[in-house]
Amino acid sequence: MRTTRFRSGLWILCYCMLFSYPFTVFSQSPVININLSKIEDVELTPANAFNYDLFNHSNSTVDVKIKGSIRYKQSNLQAGYTLDLKLMPGNNAIEKEAVSGAVWTFSDNAMRELFMDYGKLPQGTYEYCVRVIPQQTNPEVGNTDVTTECSYKTINDLFLINLIDPEDNAKLYEHYPMLSWVVNYPFASQLQYRLRVVPVYEGQRNENAITRNNPVFEDKNVFGTSHVYPVTAKPLELFQPYAWTVDAYYKGLLLGGAEVWRFTIIEDSLLKTIPKETSFIDIRREKGYSQLYAVGELKLKYVLDELKSDTVQMQLLNKAGQPVKMKKSNWALEYGDNRSVLNFTDDYSLRHMQDYKLLFTNMAGTQYEISFKYINPDFLK
Repeated sequence: MRTTRFRSGLWILCYCMLFSYPFTVFSQSPVININLSKIEDVELTPANAFNYDLFNHSNSTVDVKIKGSIRYKQSNLQAGYTLDLKLMPGNNAIEKEAVSGAVWTFSDNAMRELFMDYGKLPQGTYEYCVRVIPQQTNPEVGNTDVTTECSYKTINDLFLINLIDPEDNAKLYEHYPMLSWVVNYPFASQLQYRLRVVPVYEGQRNENAITRNNPVFEDKNVFGTSHVYPVTAKPLELFQPYAWTVDAYYKGLLLGGAEVWRFTIIEDSLLKTIPKETSFIDIRREKGYSQLYAVGELKLKYVLDELKSDTVQMQLLNKAGQPVKMKKSNWALEYGDNRSVLNFTDDYSLRHMQDYKLLFTNMAGTQYEISFKYINPDFLK
């Protein structure tokens, strides 16, 4: 009898715990939920900053204080607002009339003007958080804990500043070129610009060069949309590629930057005398009386008239006499006229307008030599 009563009591206890559990969980859920999905993928402006939904799960009206905050990572830039609202049961979209009651604060006046007057935020990554604080403790309402929801956004207005001249990969004859750009901001007259010109070294991309290399020229106080490379700056070297870009600022706040373009200064008078098409060079007859140019490639001819076959070893040397690695260093010859083309553009990394020497040694130990100046065909029009 006692066992039966004990089992019955245990069953009743479990039954009560089972049916009371969901109500316990529900009572711990927050009364207010925040939905920021409408502004997840858009840049924040005064017009859309309140474009979110607040869901009141209770059956009563709840007075709340809303605190919004905009905080930039690794920066002191921030803004925020407070707004008092009454939330009806169910979903609440903030009406435009209520927004007028929001009180904004900013870390500095420039950010206030930029955001409130022009609807823009500085470049960078920021966190936008909305915090809802219930202002009452009504037991019938339920859990009135503070609720917070955050969204992250990165601003990088790459295409609001467009470089114009010189065009990307331009070949220029003037040593002090005019650099110009256009800006798509409606308040362009209020901006100042940072102009940078940096050398691009072998194997570097434009973006890596502008980030890592020391500039040969930099001006942070350009107020127009064009600037002549000054004679007081470090002179631009012939055939040295340079990268350049422009960043836009509003009273010291970075708004965005342009793409990074490249240009190279070349010498017009010299390049006009260089033939774009060259003939085959007879290795055994070449005496070095005239300047030879390799415009991207070197055409070679070897006339073998005393043997049925032979092999020559080739060695390429730079101006300092140091060997340059060759993709093919052996040339098998047959009786008669033998021809070969060394493609330096695809297979080598020769420097433009630099002198090189090519040595040929046949199986009998006889050596021939050809000296030439390498010309990058990209620098010829």
